[in-house]
Amino acid sequence: MKRIGIECEQLEGKRFGVGHTLAQLLDAATKVPDIEKNYRFVLYFKAEIPTDAFLSHPLFEKKILTGGIIPRSFNVFYHILIPIYSLVDHIDCFFFPSYMLPAFFVGKSVVVLTNDVYWEAHHGSLPLKYRLAYRIFCWWAAKRAQRIMTISQFAGDELRGFYGIPEKRLVINPWGLEECVAVLEKNDAYARTLTDIKKRLGITEKFFISVGQAFPRRHMKEAVEAFGTIADKYPNIQYCVACFDKYDPPVLEKLYADINARAGRNAIIQTSYIGRNELIYLMNDTLGMVYVSDKEALGLPPLETLACGRPSVIADTPLAHELFGDDGFFVKNTSDPASIAEQLIRIIEHRYDAERIVALQRPHLARLSWSVHTTRLLVMFDDVIKKR
Repeated sequence: MKRIGIECEQLEGKRFGVGHTLAQLLDAATKVPDIEKNYRFVLYFKAEIPTDAFLSHPLFEKKILTGGIIPRSFNVFYHILIPIYSLVDHIDCFFFPSYMLPAFFVGKSVVVLTNDVYWEAHHGSLPLKYRLAYRIFCWWAAKRAQRIMTISQFAGDELRGFYGIPEKRLVINPWGLEECVAVLEKNDAYARTLTDIKKRLGITEKFFISVGQAFPRRHMKEAVEAFGTIADKYPNIQYCVACFDKYDPPVLEKLYADINARAGRNAIIQTSYIGRNELIYLMNDTLGMVYVSDKEALGLPPLETLACGRPSVIADTPLAHELFGDDGFFVKNTSDPASIAEQLIRIIEHRYDAERIVALQRPHLARLSWSVHTTRLLVMFDDVIKKR
């Protein structure tokens, strides 16, 4: 029985990128036939065990590491307790999905590492303590982990340049897409659910949407400004922004208020978070996802929106062409609101163009399979465990 440790703090509370993908990976693992006969996944939580149904599978052994006299500190959990429990629990290989290798970890490991995290550590606007942590412990992972897993060829090429990771230690293994992220049947039940979601959020018109954490590299400020320039021309269009403002200092709330005041209506709908099930309905109904990011390792929201049959406005980068091909609503100058507005207008005014691009891009989704990803990851674990 191979014992695989997994750091699962990102599953606790509201989930963003790492939390969403880790949940999908663990769910996919439970669907591998008889996996529990060969593996035991020991899941380590900082403060609480979530209630996801898949966590009841016999594949998983679950542990909370803090509480009582042990402080519920991420640094204590990550850098002290996980290395200790890895030894005490006789873990054969440890999987770290959050880009870092703990300071005192001495066992065998597979670490997810991405180029966008390197960019945040060295050029982003995160608080200094987070940037320092990423600089030190991403570098530590790149140098010490037995395998580095990343999720696109573009990300792998950049990581080799950033850290000098040898080819044999770097594995390209794209994420999959959840089965529920799909074009939904447009029946009465769909219409009722969608109406309820939109009513609660205040969406009364056709709309664009953005989701995720609004780091400056994702150009949410410029995207909102772009919509502001066309809000008067298209009074029947809204923009739902479901993002946490990660600018330093925050800039988005005032921008929303100014645009809505000028438009004399709720042109911008702002909320910090939309639950997963509700988001799928909105991605099925939106005019398009706006996700104009300069630096991503994959960038799931546009891919998920495409799986729901709708287009996205995205940055014109090598990664975009790797994932979507050479035809799309690509923004060449991501710092220019006018360039973003141009693509928004294309989607509004050229419905058949949007349908054509979605049809061209959808075949690219075939490479994103959680079944394939999980199979490759298990092979990675086996290789690391065998390595002396």
